Amino acid sequence: MRQAKGQDSIKKGQKDSRVTELYRYRDFLSPVYWSTWLGIGALYLMAWLPVTIRIGLSRVLGRVLYHVVGSRRRIAETNIRLCFSHLSQAEQTALVKETFFSNTLAYFETAYAWCRPAKFITHSIEGLEHIEQAKAKGQGIMMLGGHFAPIDILGALVGEYVEYASVYRKHDNPLFNYFMTKSRERFSPKTIARKDIKGMIREFRSGGTIWYAPDQDYGRKPSIFVPFFGVQTATITMTSKLAQSGNAAVIPLSAHRTEDNKGIVIKFEPPLEIPCGDDVKDAITVNSWLEDRIKEHPAQCLWLHKRFKTRPEGEPSVY
Repeated sequence: MRQAKGQDSIKKGQKDSRVTELYRYRDFLSPVYWSTWLGIGALYLMAWLPVTIRIGLSRVLGRVLYHVVGSRRRIAETNIRLCFSHLSQAEQTALVKETFFSNTLAYFETAYAWCRPAKFITHSIEGLEHIEQAKAKGQGIMMLGGHFAPIDILGALVGEYVEYASVYRKHDNPLFNYFMTKSRERFSPKTIARKDIKGMIREFRSGGTIWYAPDQDYGRKPSIFVPFFGVQTATITMTSKLAQSGNAAVIPLSAHRTEDNKGIVIKFEPPLEIPCGDDVKDAITVNSWLEDRIKEHPAQCLWLHKRFKTRPEGEPSVY
């Protein structure tokens, strides 16, 4: 049996986009990874639960987590208070509770996406003609998304229709990072590390398609402050820079669950008019599109993330 690679070597190798080329599952047989193997086994079990049980468990677990995970609840409460100040306190509380349910259900959906064929999931898709039109022009395509709750199940379903590369953030656990990347490559043949900018540009210039979700707080250095739900928000400028460098069409991609939470609705929209040569205008365009989609299904968004963590100079933390 081949000896597992040392943990330092594995961490170093996973800084680039070649995770599944450099390693195999047999490289993670050390006892230090045994608890992670148990977690992966649990994900496989979660993936095979009937949809009605997944929804029921998510309702129960979401209520429990709302009361137990106070730090995340306070983050969600702050985000929703800032973005939906027009709602009453009772309405905001109800939205926070529904957010916990929605994001709990997302864990079960992710397990399904990573462990089972997605084609059996009830779904509908519209706007594929926008992808086809861009490809007919020989353009690379940036499928501009956001961290909507059904994000991984969306990725798996889109892979049934469009060949694309996904951008990912390296997980700190090397085995889980390998499992996550390997699983996503079942429906996204290529995965590109978030910091592999040159790899993304090469993919665009070769006419490839990349799913890119820029709607998180990456700190002050790569960002400018533009409105998001009326709040000055650190927003990266890399979206338009990548599109310009790779001559890529920026086609919005969103998804939401049906009213009974058993199906997924996927929508491609006409290309956004970016880059326009102005980073501020481009960032506002991206944030405005995200706002519109989130307002349609406000609970199906990752409100548990500190989206407003980085503040303009002189402003105190909102958290």
